[in-house]
Amino acid sequence: MKTKQVLVDTSIWVNYFRSNDYSSALTQLFDEDRVVINDVILTELLPAMNIHAKKFLIEKMRVLECLPVFVNWEGIIGLQTQCLKHGLNGVGLPDLMITQTILEYKISIFSADKHFKKMSSFLKFDIFEPS
Repeated sequence: MKTKQVLVDTSIWVNYFRSNDYSSALTQLFDEDRVVINDVILTELLPAMNIHAKKFLIEKMRVLECLPVFVNWEGIIGLQTQCLKHGLNGVGLPDLMITQTILEYKISIFSADKHFKKMSSFLKFDIFEPS
């Protein structure tokens, strides 16, 4: 059985590109062929990479397995409702779309954003924790 894929969130990529944070965890995930991305995350990353002429990095990002994002708007409303019920305000649409992807594909997320950890407690998805 293949090990569960891990959606690497924008926050991890930004920290990695800026200061090489999370390099050992990303290396582990790449070695295990578990890294995936989606168009929401690419949309958050690529504009700044284009501005800063990071062509090599853009090419590397584009070859990662990119999971299609199918937005179920009623599902997004439901996710936001659950967040509000649990006292989690201010979760933006991109993060709700990322959450929907995690739940739909039954994968883990690797993120430095604390709200994903909070959401995982009531939405029951896995957070990748580097060893």
